[in-house]
Amino acid sequence: MDHRQQSALGWIQTLALTMGCLLSPTLVSARDFFIIFGSESQKRLVSCIAEASTGLVPETSDSQEPMTFVILEHHKFLATRAAFHSYRTRLAFSNLATRRIYLSSHVLRDRDTALRVIAHELGHFVIRDAIEGHAEFAAERIRWRARQRC
Repeated sequence: MDHRQQSALGWIQTLALTMGCLLSPTLVSARDFFIIFGSESQKRLVSCIAEASTGLVPETSDSQEPMTFVILEHHKFLATRAAFHSYRTRLAFSNLATRRIYLSSHVLRDRDTALRVIAHELGHFVIRDAIEGHAEFAAERIRWRARQRC
């Protein structure tokens, strides 16, 4: 299989995964977000951190769509990352347009890593851009709030 065929196959797999997610999300909270896949304990941790960002993510015209967290086994995360051409990330990435955050299951191995990574990705939604330094600045407030709650 050549590189183009592998790339096409990866895109098809990601498209199938995304469509499956759209058709069967699991509502975890009434706070306007969904968490797809992952264990119950992983969902609880993501939910808690996401709830800490409530009120910080500005209302926009696309806010009617719930934010979605997709927790993937690491090898599936790597394939999804490649399909989105997000090669610079190791554990998570966001798509601001679709209001999705994709997480490797490795993010949820321990609370500190989860807090660091998920808050950073949520920071992109707070500032509404992809600038890493700005997202990190916004993430500090989310981390502080999450440490109080989670």
